[in-house]
Amino acid sequence: MKPRHHKTTLKDGWIARDAETGRFVAVGTENGVSRKTPKTEALLKEVSSRRNAALKRLVNR
Repeated sequence: MKPRHHKTTLKDGWIARDAETGRFVAVGTENGVSRKTPKTEALLKEVSSRRNAALKRLVNR
């Protein structure tokens, strides 16, 4: 049986991602666990697209 999530340990907690797609699922810190909501998923897509656009601008200098 394959694991459904892959946890990455960070300095102050962890991030869980879907094992198949790599999509964000949850974040754990000393204050508790925050799970993905439609609002956070949309925010992550927006941030990712901004970073991608910035990298393209750097490459095309």
